[in-house]
Amino acid sequence: MNHSQTYYLYLLILFVICSCSNGHKESLKISEANFYSQDSKNRTVAEWEPALGTMVVWPLSIPHKLAIELAKDNHLYTLVENEDSRKEAEKWFKEWKIQLDDVTFIYAEQGVDAWWTRDWGPSAVFSPNKSYSLADGKYIYATPLSDLACNDSLRFLYFDQNNKMQLTQVDDDATIPLAKQLGFDIMDLPFNNTGGNVLTDGLGTAFSTCVIKAENKYHGIDTQEFLKLNDSLLGFERYHIISNFEHYGIQHIDCFLKLIDEETILVAEPPKDHKLFEIYKNIVDNELSVLKTPYGNPYTILKLKTARYRGEQLAAYTNSLILNNTVYVPLFDIPQDAIALQTWKSAMPGYTVKGFTFALADEPIVTEQLKRHYRNYGWNDGDALHCRTRAIWNPEMIFVSVNKIADQVAANSENMVYTTIIDYSEDGLDKNQCKLFWRVSGHQEWHHTTLSTTSNEHHFIANIPEYESGTTIEYYVSAVSKSGETATRPIMAPKATYQYTVE
Repeated sequence: MNHSQTYYLYLLILFVICSCSNGHKESLKISEANFYSQDSKNRTVAEWEPALGTMVVWPLSIPHKLAIELAKDNHLYTLVENEDSRKEAEKWFKEWKIQLDDVTFIYAEQGVDAWWTRDWGPSAVFSPNKSYSLADGKYIYATPLSDLACNDSLRFLYFDQNNKMQLTQVDDDATIPLAKQLGFDIMDLPFNNTGGNVLTDGLGTAFSTCVIKAENKYHGIDTQEFLKLNDSLLGFERYHIISNFEHYGIQHIDCFLKLIDEETILVAEPPKDHKLFEIYKNIVDNELSVLKTPYGNPYTILKLKTARYRGEQLAAYTNSLILNNTVYVPLFDIPQDAIALQTWKSAMPGYTVKGFTFALADEPIVTEQLKRHYRNYGWNDGDALHCRTRAIWNPEMIFVSVNKIADQVAANSENMVYTTIIDYSEDGLDKNQCKLFWRVSGHQEWHHTTLSTTSNEHHFIANIPEYESGTTIEYYVSAVSKSGETATRPIMAPKATYQYTVE
């Protein structure tokens, strides 16, 4: 039987399965674990999901060249304190050839931590009925520092002249005018949810270092209550709290690792003779490597080699921003920069990877406050590009997740692709345009089939026919909504694809 005959036989079998309601329901009951299901839970959006643009503050705490690229690539949501601040921003934006149509100004009072939009800024959360809100965690103690021990007592950065802790209530409140001016609802979270120390896969999994437990304990919320609230409000069914990785610091996980999709972790690796090498290695070997993805697979762990700068500080290349089809990477003006960019390109096929140095002497406008804080160079080991940017996610996005076929399959195996697709617009999916594409690696021609519906409105299946031993198959899933939104998985398909090899 040739490939074409095999393919049509599989289509016939699939049609019969989908036409027989009793058998179909039984099949789905068996295979439900193959899908992501939001069900009755809220869902917190992952960084790589569709975004409208990026939120920063004015005066800038990022390189002006980065602001130019963020506005050109998507949209720049710029927080200003008043009309004078807006006029100043407009003047410089025009000089830098930023189109003001690509900018939305948000009026909000700025506190001492305004620069760090990642930390005080809101997450995007979808409810089971598809409503969208900004999840606003508590951010009134900035910024806790800790040593390696998870039960270390916290120390804080800001104190007034009477040696009394200076709270950051102003920054904590900034989400209110942001949501109001953009027309979004707010979910007021009763716990600390510091953005640089919370990463999620969009499938109900969160990662933080254990300083987050101490931070919430200080706020009066013990670990069990913290986990319970995260499950009920943010949909985090699995919360992986790993060890701290600095001898002393803010311990934000985005300076140690990066989730680049729901099954891949990019982890910084110091030089072998650096004092933190064994600490990083221990976390990878004994904590991350034993974790399973929502689909029950071990995580793919990729290494991002970092290097020293300014003595023993490590260049924070994981502190990068993934926004739609681009990765924005902080550079530290050292030879390792070129290697880090190449690692990002290899890890994120199809994405555009852009690097940004931040020498303050090269900036056309720098505040005295920025000069005092950073002296000569604007990035550092615990505070770089990711820390000072935050996405505004698309409330009408299409969410797609694929339970991938194993890397190696038997020649006679059933190569079923299980896909979850949720259209968050009110228009619904164009199901005739929701498809599985595949081809033999090295060939130009793509084959495709329409995804078959199941008893769950968000779950779809399709099958790739058998191929002979030694064949490598590339594939991806595409979805279209009636509102005109499109989405693929992998996100950069067909430039990037999933693949497997027939044994």
